[in-house]
Amino acid sequence: MRVLVVGAGALGQVFGAWLAAGGAQVGYLVKPGREKWGEGGVPVYRLGRGGAVEQRLVPHEVLTRPVPGKWDMVWLCVDSTALSGRWMADLRDATGSATVVTITQSGQDVAILAEVWPREQIVQVTPAVFAYQAPLAVEVPRPGIAYWVPPGATLGVHGGEARVREVVAALRAGGVRAKAERLAGGGDLDAARMMPFIAALENATWSIRATRYALAAGASREALAITAARYGRRPPSGVPAWLARAALRVLPRVVPFDLPAYLRTHFTKVSAQTGLMLEEWIEEGTARGLPVTDLKALSAGRS
Repeated sequence: MRVLVVGAGALGQVFGAWLAAGGAQVGYLVKPGREKWGEGGVPVYRLGRGGAVEQRLVPHEVLTRPVPGKWDMVWLCVDSTALSGRWMADLRDATGSATVVTITQSGQDVAILAEVWPREQIVQVTPAVFAYQAPLAVEVPRPGIAYWVPPGATLGVHGGEARVREVVAALRAGGVRAKAERLAGGGDLDAARMMPFIAALENATWSIRATRYALAAGASREALAITAARYGRRPPSGVPAWLARAALRVLPRVVPFDLPAYLRTHFTKVSAQTGLMLEEWIEEGTARGLPVTDLKALSAGRS
């Protein structure tokens, strides 16, 4: 199997390492100037209670522009703000009928991609993994990408049946727990549940103590209702403010990396995507006549 991963960030490298471990030839599409990225291989570390286990990721090839070829899958490992521009059409023309996998969780991403590719080619994967440029402290022996999969976590895969089977099989071949999701919107609902808390943390300059948890919980309930309405589903339960506060105080003692540093580093980098998601929920909620008061207050706090 030939796989083209778009983006050599943390998640792009983790998914590439998994797919390569399953036997795929993994190429990367990177920004101009990064032609030599990956020469000799790059370290990717899986974190666990026993420490960091290194896997060497050696790209089959590194491209700075889409090159026509026989690609079986294209993995879009970039944030939502990058899913636009002429380069997307160039990528489509170069990759033909390949399965297009998106790991982003903004509610409009699939609709945006469907303006470029036939919808039946698009598969969504919910990335149940924390990945980042390491080290944050001393958790790895030398710089590389580190990742942690929460115990029991399974990656959800949604799309057309045949293409979902293909993606699930490729992930499982690399030792990853993955399953087909019958209902659409699982990843979007996960984002609606979590991202308002991330936005509230960012507004509090990443202070767990100063975060406005009640506001975040209200915004999360609003986002869940909006997202559920989009898919014709019943809104799932949100996270109570007290539970989010307790979790953020306890989890740093449990996870095998510096969680506050991870949240600050990763979500500062993708801050524009967080803002975009809030704006999309507000716009859609307003159009549907659903409450958006807390979402608006959360968004206003970003300025």
